[in-house]
Amino acid sequence: MSLAAAAGLAVARPAVSQALAAETSLEISGRISRQLEDLTQARRELAQVEQTISDQSLIIQRNRIQLADVSSLLSQAEHRHNDSLLLFSERLAAIYKLGDSNVYELILTSDNLAEAMTRLHYLGVISRSDLKVIERLKEEEAEVRRLHSRMDILKQESFQDIGELRQRQAGLKMQVASVSAQLERDNAALEKAWAREAEEEARRAAEESLRLDQDFNLLVGAPAIVAGSIPPPSGLRPSAIVLSGIASWYGPGFHGNRTANGEIYNMNAMTAAHKSLPFGTWLKVTYEDRSVFVRINDRGPYIDGRFLDLSAGSARAIGLTGIGHVKAEIYH
Repeated sequence: MSLAAAAGLAVARPAVSQALAAETSLEISGRISRQLEDLTQARRELAQVEQTISDQSLIIQRNRIQLADVSSLLSQAEHRHNDSLLLFSERLAAIYKLGDSNVYELILTSDNLAEAMTRLHYLGVISRSDLKVIERLKEEEAEVRRLHSRMDILKQESFQDIGELRQRQAGLKMQVASVSAQLERDNAALEKAWAREAEEEARRAAEESLRLDQDFNLLVGAPAIVAGSIPPPSGLRPSAIVLSGIASWYGPGFHGNRTANGEIYNMNAMTAAHKSLPFGTWLKVTYEDRSVFVRINDRGPYIDGRFLDLSAGSARAIGLTGIGHVKAEIYH
């Protein structure tokens, strides 16, 4: 039996006598209801954990791709930075070769004005170039630091431990399996409890039916009863309200089941089913020249053209073997 069917079964089946059961169906049904709540909660939490693991795995995969890209960019930035450092070193070496000479020394030591102007121009170019190199070095150094920081963040996210989530996932799966197994056992126990209780109810109903039969002198299965030979139940009088129509009977296929008013159906008891008469209504049912008193405890019949469904015992009492036209007088 599926868990969903078990849940529906536990709710739909009515409570019955608990006298002989070691553990009643009501107690078992209550435990099943609590277990279903626990199972639903565990499955909901398991779905959330598995979704978190899936989301985290996607983030890790994406970060690993980004990490490879950033690593490539960092390598390029470091190469550019190293090239700039080398260029700056060469600039410094060139300046060093000029010694401590100032502008006046450059002019005085020149052979002519043209040479002096060339030296001054060269010195100016070096100064402007050095400034550009320095600025570029600063930018590249900042870029290298930024890429290093980005790599650190990506590494931390990429290698984030999801072991705890997986442990929680395994624990929840074990919990779901354990509760499901217990539900299967309890559903089997519930079926046995229902069988015990139904058997007890059937026994009690049979005893009650026998008592009623004795009280009203209704001998089930006896020869046809002549109209007027059976008195009405004590204290009841005819109401002069007479119903008539086609009647049928029902028996073995329903024996032991619940009637609409909650009783256990006894096909040998003097009862009947009607679509609308109040439960407990007594009728004097007459078929041809035979009559029997029956009590309404069920609903039906649900076949067009029929208005009354007699128990097998009451039908036999008036000789109704199939369907027939009867009169039913209400007693109150």
